[in-house]
Order: sequence, then structure tokens, then C-alpha cells
Amino acid sequence: MNSKGFTLIGLAVIIAIMGIVLATVAKVHSTIAKRDMEEELLFRGNKIKKAIDEYFKKGNTYPRNFDELLKDPRGVSPRKHLRKLYKDPVTSGEWDIIKDKAGRIVGVRSKSDKEPLLKGNFPEEYKTFEGKAKYSEWEFVSKPNAEIKPTSVNP
Repeated sequence: MNSKGFTLIGLAVIIAIMGIVLATVAKVHSTIAKRDMEEELLFRGNKIKKAIDEYFKKGNTYPRNFDELLKDPRGVSPRKHLRKLYKDPVTSGEWDIIKDKAGRIVGVRSKSDKEPLLKGNFPEEYKTFEGKAKYSEWEFVSKPNAEIKPTSVNP
């Protein structure tokens, strides 16, 4: 075999190694991006849930639409419970709105059926998200009257 053959084999090996490295880098980047998106989903969903909680506490009723969270028409001085209407970071679109029997907004969830990376170790208020198979199962529902349960102390 002449030197041209060895050069060609060496070049093929280098190209194969570069392909493997690039594929690994792409997978790591994709995982990081998905984790960032999940963090943003928790942040935005929580902001909307807390805004609904505040709205309820002010007048003992839930909002009819998101505009009422952006500018609460009740009372003498209108109040903003939500600075802006966040989009669903998973779909980059609108949220799936969760309503009560009266048709008022009590929460939101993503419309995505994609599987989340995060399956456990959620903050206490989101322990119900553990083991969920889809982002659409992560429901950010208002619980304005939820009381903190006292922890039992064993003597």
C-alpha cells in the first residue's frame, strides 16, 4: 500500500471521530436547552398562578380572562397582577387554560405532549409534577386558600 492509501484511511478516521464529537456536543446542547426551557416553564407558570391567586384574594373570584390579570378592573385603582402575559415556553404559543365550573380561569398548563427531562426533585408546591409523562400534565392551578399544614413534632 502506498502513502496515498494511508493518508486516505487517516483522513477517514479523523472525519469519523469529528462526527462523533459533533454529535455528542449537539446532544449535550439540546439537553441544556431543554433544561433551560423547563426552568422557564416553571417560572412562567408560577407567575401566572400567583397572579390568579392575588386576583382571587382581592375579590374572592377568579378572572374571566387574562386581560383582567394585566389590569384588574375592580376597585377604585386598577391593579396589575401580572406584568405581561407570558407565552408557553415549550410551544412558544398560548397556554391551555384551566377553568372552573363558572368558566373563570383557575390555572394554566402547556399544550405540549413532549416528555420532560425533569421527573423528580420538584419544589414542594410542585410535587404533583413528579413522574408526569408530558408537559401538559404540569398544571399551574391557583390555590389561594391553601393553608400551610403544620408539621407534626414527635416528643
